[in-house]
Amino acid sequence: MNQLGFMSYIYMGWSAEAMAEDARSQGMMYVQIDPKQAMQVMDDQPFSPARAEKIRSIFEKQGISVIALSGYTNLMNPNVQKREAKLEQLERMIDLCSIYGTRYIATETGSLHPTNAWRDYEGNRTPDAWEQLLKIMDRLRNRAVKNGAVLLAEGFVNNVLASTEQAVDMRERLGTEGLAFIMDPFNYLTQEDLSRQPEAMAKMFDNIGDICPIAHAKDALYGEGGFTTPRVGAGQADWNVYAELLARRLPDVPLILEHAKPEEVADCLSIIRRSFERVEASWGVKNAGEA
Repeated sequence: MNQLGFMSYIYMGWSAEAMAEDARSQGMMYVQIDPKQAMQVMDDQPFSPARAEKIRSIFEKQGISVIALSGYTNLMNPNVQKREAKLEQLERMIDLCSIYGTRYIATETGSLHPTNAWRDYEGNRTPDAWEQLLKIMDRLRNRAVKNGAVLLAEGFVNNVLASTEQAVDMRERLGTEGLAFIMDPFNYLTQEDLSRQPEAMAKMFDNIGDICPIAHAKDALYGEGGFTTPRVGAGQADWNVYAELLARRLPDVPLILEHAKPEEVADCLSIIRRSFERVEASWGVKNAGEA
């Protein structure tokens, strides 16, 4: 199965040492770090190279590599002044990638919604919004190239980048130098997709799988409160489908756990591992039948 990792914010409030020890005890080998997160390591200097080196060394002592930085922000914030401030902050994080020992920094694209970047908003579907996003992504991609880094775009059904078909267009318009994507089908699943998950997820892999150096592990849920992406096992996504696609198409890509609490990590990892075991067992049955 794919090697496992975790988002640092799963252990919000923990020291870097404590989260590294717990993650290692759970068999995880990678971490996706938010440089802004308090880890009891020079927390008053979040963008200090010395802090980055210290945090990197703490995880490496436990055999955990920094696979990517989390630079998540609303790239499309309708308040242009706030948007620019966040873009400049993200650029500072891009500059830190190599010090953390990674080439990758991830962000979602955000929304023009006036109050909530996660709610659907008709303004996100306009050609003007798409052109604005492409301009911003090109700016960040260029900053990444100058640092030998790669910007990873993560779509979300209610954001401006809402589908992997749009990701294909972004790739064609901007190229792949300094730009790639995260394999996170949960973010892209529409309510209609839930009834045809094998086809829907396979299409996502077809569209962007070849430029996804990281995959995410969570779930997808449509309920009374709208669309959410809870922890593994708490939604409507078929993990057997996802596990088989990962095993067949992206077996060497690290699988990063998110949207879980520390006390839920073991259960989430158990669900993931069982899904891969079922895939392996089904392959064994198929091979036996063919023999």
